[in-house]
Amino acid sequence: MRAGADGREVRGIPVIVGVDEAGRGPVIGPLVVCGVAVSPRRLKTIEQMGLKDSKLLTPKRREELAVRLKNICRHELAVVSPEEIDARLAEGGTLNGIEVECFAKVIEALRPKAAYLDACDVNAERFGMNVRTRLGFEVEVVSRHNADKDYPIVSAASILAKVHRDALVKKISETVGEDVGSGYPHDPITIKFLKSYYAKNGEMPPFVRKSWKTTSAVISDCLQSRLTGFL
Repeated sequence: MRAGADGREVRGIPVIVGVDEAGRGPVIGPLVVCGVAVSPRRLKTIEQMGLKDSKLLTPKRREELAVRLKNICRHELAVVSPEEIDARLAEGGTLNGIEVECFAKVIEALRPKAAYLDACDVNAERFGMNVRTRLGFEVEVVSRHNADKDYPIVSAASILAKVHRDALVKKISETVGEDVGSGYPHDPITIKFLKSYYAKNGEMPPFVRKSWKTTSAVISDCLQSRLTGFL
């Protein structure tokens, strides 16, 4: 499906957008925000696909659905690297602020009549208001917690965001020649990689979020182990 000249209608049919993110909490890899745009007619097709929150699907199922979604929807991605996240936080920014900007960026690119957001702020209404104030056009914004479970259009965005982030993390593993895991702090493969890399190099690689408590804890453990070895 392609949008019209201003991106807001397809042959006079209003465009609806769902927006979600993947990678808010990981210590490795980027934050990815995705916006998915469809007409109300296409929305029915998405609803019939039985979409769920991407975290409730197997990687194989996510990839299968992503292929189908790309064939029937327009989508826009915003990718924020670990270096940029660290820099923004060091300047006094917040993760919520970064996500507000990214959500607004993909909505601006798709220019819908209505946008459904999976709110990242504990205050869902505030999150929606912050996104809306950054937009240069009038749009109905519906901001909800767990929107990826309640609105298929947001589920679609969740799936495409997750599949894209997973592909980027896989590329990191291929580049370093070692499995970095999912990149999440609860993943033992990720923690094992971080400890091994720091022990060998005395620093963390650029694809690691150095401002994360997980990173500080891993470095502290490595230094303590090194100190213990000297005793």
